[in-house]
Amino acid sequence: MSKKISISVFIFALLAAILVTFLCAFVVVSRVYDAELRDAYLDAETPTYISDGRFDDLKLLDTLFEAYAYYDVDDEAVGEALLKAYADATGDKYAEYYTAEEFEAMTSENAGEMQGIGINIIQNTEYDCIEVISVMPDSPALEAGIQPGDLIVYVGIGDARESVSVLGYTNAVTKLQGLAGTKAEFVVRRGDGYSEEVEYSIERGYVTTQSVTHRICATDSSVGIVKIIQFDLTTPTQFCEAVDALRGQGIEKFVFDVRYNPGGDLQSILAVLSYFLNEGDTIISTLDNVGNKTFMTVEPINLTGDYAGCSVSKKDIGKYKDLNCVVLVNDSTASAAELFTANFRDYEIAPIVGVTTYGKGSMQSILSLAKYGHSGGIKLTTKMYFPPNGESYDGIGITPDIEVELDEAASKVNIYKLADADDSQLQRALQELK
Repeated sequence: MSKKISISVFIFALLAAILVTFLCAFVVVSRVYDAELRDAYLDAETPTYISDGRFDDLKLLDTLFEAYAYYDVDDEAVGEALLKAYADATGDKYAEYYTAEEFEAMTSENAGEMQGIGINIIQNTEYDCIEVISVMPDSPALEAGIQPGDLIVYVGIGDARESVSVLGYTNAVTKLQGLAGTKAEFVVRRGDGYSEEVEYSIERGYVTTQSVTHRICATDSSVGIVKIIQFDLTTPTQFCEAVDALRGQGIEKFVFDVRYNPGGDLQSILAVLSYFLNEGDTIISTLDNVGNKTFMTVEPINLTGDYAGCSVSKKDIGKYKDLNCVVLVNDSTASAAELFTANFRDYEIAPIVGVTTYGKGSMQSILSLAKYGHSGGIKLTTKMYFPPNGESYDGIGITPDIEVELDEAASKVNIYKLADADDSQLQRALQELK
C-alpha cells in the first residue's frame, strides 16, 4: 500500500537537500581556498617565510591581514608597536625601542642638550600643581623671569588655559614640553599666599641641562653640598665648577649627594671618578655575553665632539682625592651613581651614609637603527659590570657604612624641598665630617 507525500513536505525536503548540498559545497570551496592561500604563503619566498618548518609569525599575520582585514593597516604604526613589544618580551627589563623622535630626544638629553624653556619641576601635592624648583642658566625661562618657587597652575593662557589639577600632573607636563621655536604658554602664581598671578608665553629653545647643583649647608656653613642629579656629558665640567666654586668660598668639607641619581653615561662617570683616584687605578670591569672581560682604569684621555667635556688631563687625575667628604645614597641611587659610590667605598675615599642602593650592575648599549634602514634606536643590556673589588651588586645594591632612614615625616617631603635641619641622612653625614 503506497503512501502519499503532501506537497508541503516535498518542498521542505527539497529545500533541505539544496541547503545541505550548498553547505557541503561551501565547506569544500572554503577548504580549497584556505589550502590555496596556505600553499601560496608557503610557496612564496620560502627562505623568508619558513624557519625550520615553522611559519614566520609576522609574515603570517601580514598575509592574513592583507587577505581578510576590513580596515587598512598602518604599517609604520604596526612596525613601531612590534619593535616595542619585542623589546618588552625579551626578559631584559632595560631593553627599549625608541621611535625616531624619542631617539633624538634621548640622544640630545645625554649630550646635555634639551629643547624647552629650561626649568626643573616637581609635583606640588599641597596645591595640586607644578612647582618650579630651579631655572637653568642661559635659558628662555630665566630670560622671561620665571623664579624658583613659582607654581604653574594653568597650562595655556586666556580662554585656552586648562587647570593643572584637572589635567593631572603628567598630562600637564606633556603639554608644557615641545620643540625649539614653539611657544610654551602657562600661568604661574607667586608671592604672599600665592596671590599674584602671571601669564607667560615663552618661545622654547635649546637648553644645557643642569646635572649638578651646589650650595652651602643651611645648618653648617663650613660644609658644601654638591648634588649630582645624573651623569650626562655635562656632569664632569659642572662637577668641577661646583667643587671649585665652593672651595673658592672657603669650603673644605663636602657632601656628595647621589640620592635619586639614576645613573647615566659611562664616559661621564669615568671622568668624575678620575678626579679622586690615582693613574692606573681600576674604576670598572665588564663582562660581555661571550665571557670577554675588560678593565677600565684611570688614564688621561682626550675626547672630541659631544664628549669633549669628559676629557681627562694629566693634572685632572687625583685633583680632589684629599677632600674631606661623605657620600649620601638611597634606594633610588642606581647604575653609574652606584659605581661612584662603590669606588668611594672600595678606595676608602669617604664613608657612605643612607640606605641600601638600587642594585643595577648591568650595562646597556643604545644602537641606532639608521644603518638598517629603520628609524629610531634600540637599547639592550650588553654587559655586566663590576666595581673595583670585583663583587657584583646587581640585584643586591650597596649597603652604606652608616645606615640611616629618613623619618616618616621627612620621607613624605620632596627631596628638593626637604629642609637641611629635617634631613636626618644629611645630618648624620655632617657628624662624620666633624
